[in-house]
Amino acid sequence: MEYKQIEAFIAIAELKNITKAADTLFVSQSALSYRLKTLEEEVGVTLVTRNKGIASIRLTAKGEEFLSIAREWQAVYRKALAFSTLSEVTTIRIAAPASVHEQYFKLYTQITEESSKARLSVSTYNSDAIPSVIENRDADIGFGFIYRNSPKLLVREIHSTPMALVERSKSARPADVVDPRTLDSAKAVLVKGIALDNPDSAAFYKSWFGGNMPFHMYVDSPSLLVKTLPEQGWCILPENHARRLREEPDFHFYELADTNFTLPLYLFLHKEAEETLKILVKKYFG
Repeated sequence: MEYKQIEAFIAIAELKNITKAADTLFVSQSALSYRLKTLEEEVGVTLVTRNKGIASIRLTAKGEEFLSIAREWQAVYRKALAFSTLSEVTTIRIAAPASVHEQYFKLYTQITEESSKARLSVSTYNSDAIPSVIENRDADIGFGFIYRNSPKLLVREIHSTPMALVERSKSARPADVVDPRTLDSAKAVLVKGIALDNPDSAAFYKSWFGGNMPFHMYVDSPSLLVKTLPEQGWCILPENHARRLREEPDFHFYELADTNFTLPLYLFLHKEAEETLKILVKKYFG
């Protein structure tokens, strides 16, 4: 019995969906199904019931009984694995845009506090560079707003964040919701990785401002908006990034009308990443 089999079964049992479980473990659905099948053969019982062509599943009575055993097995395995790595200091290299590092700063601190042997090396890259950085093993964990499929990478969407409008003006607008058509695109400040260079964002901007949208400036990080956003200038940011600017004078925040624009954040690992790294990612980044 192998850890990957147990891990696969627990993910399926908790998520009750083959697709979601495969995404969480950074494996294909066929690989996940194979791990489950070999586990069932080894224990000699059917653990889940599933219909052909349907992703959702449910546990059998034996599956429910085995789940508690599997969780105990997983806990012991993780403790043993953690014990085996405590004797050496491990450097974990994280690559991401500056805005993501700002978002995860408290989590980085938590990782180092909970593991005295963990050392984080944090590097800043634009989103479009992250996949190559992980492919070339120049970093261990990557975060970015631009998806790219690669035979060398494990890629998973961590979350998708609603977008908010940030505008600089002496007084706030009378309404909390703004129609994008009322915005002057020539006063827009765009942030790399979450604007025209991001396919998801580019589709939004094109739909409202056309294919050759003029803009005021491109910047690397939302933190630069304090210095670069002009009077009546505006920027569209993920809500969690916009909140960091709320203390700035003359900065006002609004919802966007007639749009469900959200921005996904992706996590990148190399397919040959060590098991200890995958466990750390699952523990801290979901």
